[in-house]
Amino acid sequence: MEWVTFDRRDPTVVVELIRSVAVSGDPGEYGDGVEVVIEAPGPSFLRDIFGAEPASAHIAVTKPGGEVGYPFHVRLVSDQGGDAGRQAPARRGWAISNSAGLAFLMQKGAPGAGYDWADLLDGAIAALTALRTDAADPGWRAGVDRAVFRAYW
Repeated sequence: MEWVTFDRRDPTVVVELIRSVAVSGDPGEYGDGVEVVIEAPGPSFLRDIFGAEPASAHIAVTKPGGEVGYPFHVRLVSDQGGDAGRQAPARRGWAISNSAGLAFLMQKGAPGAGYDWADLLDGAIAALTALRTDAADPGWRAGVDRAVFRAYW
């Protein structure tokens, strides 16, 4: 995965990355969709000593077959497991879920509503910021994951 480094105070480049993935309608390598992954900078030395792990948000931009539409889900990956979503600040139009030990945020929207890519990214960054309170503004990174495989039961 190729990474783009950005400052969380100006994530314009990542909004454009999300928009370009959505416009492409890319179904991904396995047909399960494409995610844009956001990573907070690594934990501080002190937090690292006590077992803190990097935190990331996996934004499902396209769904199976390359479909784009609400709700958009954001899977949080951190050392807090499924409880990570509880750390995220409440946002209007969003839901939080702890499904089988995995933390998800979901941005909802009315059928036919335009997509708010900036809000989608802002929600992911806000959740990561709540998980990684020591993360600096510069040094964040984003990349496109086309190798998404989602198991459906």
